[in-house]
Amino acid sequence: MKADRRRTLVNIVLLVVIVGAFAGLAWAYLVRYDRFTRDNVHAFVSSFGPWAPIAYGVIYVISSPIPFLAPVLSPAGGLLFGAVRGTIYTMVIATISSFVPFTMARRLGRDWVEKKLRGKRLDDIYQQSEGKKAFVFVMLLRLIPVLPWEVQNYVAGLTKVTPLTYAAGTIIGIIPGTFSLAFLGAAATRPGSGEFYLAIALKIVTGLLPAAVALVRRQLSRGREETLQATVPSGSGPSDAKD
Repeated sequence: MKADRRRTLVNIVLLVVIVGAFAGLAWAYLVRYDRFTRDNVHAFVSSFGPWAPIAYGVIYVISSPIPFLAPVLSPAGGLLFGAVRGTIYTMVIATISSFVPFTMARRLGRDWVEKKLRGKRLDDIYQQSEGKKAFVFVMLLRLIPVLPWEVQNYVAGLTKVTPLTYAAGTIIGIIPGTFSLAFLGAAATRPGSGEFYLAIALKIVTGLLPAAVALVRRQLSRGREETLQATVPSGSGPSDAKD
């Protein structure tokens, strides 16, 4: 009973800290800007001068539990620091920030996360993340982002993946997606250039990767079913078994 109360207290404190920090940051941002756009984020973070990378990291960490902000913040890293430095900063910061929802999921439990999955069950995910498959599971979860970034973090938090394995799989798995977004953000300052169109093409390729993987899986599954059907003798069935 005491353990449950302690867990509840920790959850409340964590939630208050996150909401309070985000509210303070949002207030400082909204005092200057009325919209959350890449250009506004660039101007806001740049105003911190040499502390800009830390400010960028704080914004990223605080916003980590909130859906659909990562695709805005990652290109902002490229816009702020260039494609190479933006990629490195974002990889490290995104990995660190992902531990916020990861930890929240481990404390708040399976039922809470399943609601975020909109009816999808976690049993298959548990099986795929067991034992030696854990690193590959996390890496593929990042490399082929079928689920939104925030939901990936919540789901991983419910598995038995160790924090070290989770961090290693995350930082390696997000390399292609992070670079494509940072490259796009950096190239946005030169619209119409060859670099700009190359960045768009790269983002399209990485964006289509989940659909391509899903299509390949569907074709392989269909092929296995057809092979299985071909191996069953024609005319066999319940009536044959009775004879």
